[in-house]
Amino acid sequence: MKKVNITLIALMFLVTFLSGCWNNKDIDKRVLPVVMGITKDDNDEYKVTVQIPIPKKNGNISRIVTSIDESFSSALGQIRTNSENVVDYSHIQLVVISKDLSVNQEELMQLITFLMTSNEIPKNAQLAFTDDPIEKLLSSINDKLGADSSSLYDFFNKGAGWAPEILSTRIWEVYRSLYSYTEDISIPVVDSGKDTVLSIKGAAALKMGEITQRIDPNVTHLINLFQTNNAKGKIEDVGIASVMVKRSAIKNKTFMENNKPLVSTDVKLKIDVLEQEAGITNYQIKKELEKLFEERFNNMFDKAQENNTDIFGFGQYFRNQIPYDDLKNWREKYYPNLKVNFHVHASME
Repeated sequence: MKKVNITLIALMFLVTFLSGCWNNKDIDKRVLPVVMGITKDDNDEYKVTVQIPIPKKNGNISRIVTSIDESFSSALGQIRTNSENVVDYSHIQLVVISKDLSVNQEELMQLITFLMTSNEIPKNAQLAFTDDPIEKLLSSINDKLGADSSSLYDFFNKGAGWAPEILSTRIWEVYRSLYSYTEDISIPVVDSGKDTVLSIKGAAALKMGEITQRIDPNVTHLINLFQTNNAKGKIEDVGIASVMVKRSAIKNKTFMENNKPLVSTDVKLKIDVLEQEAGITNYQIKKELEKLFEERFNNMFDKAQENNTDIFGFGQYFRNQIPYDDLKNWREKYYPNLKVNFHVHASME
């Protein structure tokens, strides 16, 4: 009997620790924003706008919720406080930053640092800039036929081979570049589309939090080529023909000659001819495409070097060839002297 009483007492004691998930909320009592827009209003206060999906039988629509406060974290807190349900920011998949914040180096660095160190916002969420008002960008989704609440995020995730012009840049990648001696980064720029949810406007080259140049959407695929080794799906008009890149590969060899960096890059493209003028040979088409790619890269590289911004990430290739203590001088000492021999070799499918 005594043994039974001891067992019952022990069980009653343990019950106090088995209260279950008392502080959890059912899924139908939570709202899960998937897109967040950040800007500043005329009073220099942070204006945070989130897009919240609303499930419907015939698809998801969304509602837009905006909060304004002196600090970014306070604005986030206001949205949670004023919401009828629990707001869970852990499902944010895309963060869009307005032009007024993106051009301010100090504020942008602070914002990226907050996004990176926050325990609420995923570090793997994608980042983009926009010249449009944030609320216009997010609210226009419900006006587009066939669009749903995931359309903004889906825009950046078409998959390899469908849209090589679109860059995919994560919060943690941007944060890393802020403090990297040898790597700069490019962030996609989007606006509201006329007939589509978004319209790609190219990219912004970021060096330690400062935008140094805007990159035309017709050439951003070259950045993807170096980052992901892929230009598949790119359609090019070479004047005498239109072609599509079916496969691509890139190989970089690096050297140090007289303490000056040298890169030899070979790009192989498998192409499919979509249309061509009468009397034009395949050899002519291949040569025109090779010339177009090489001229395009050289013009991009010259401008990036002039802006002292390593948009192709060449500094990463030389981390093992430059003394560690000298890596901090990559942009000032080595990058201005970098020579890149860029060669393209096209072949037919």
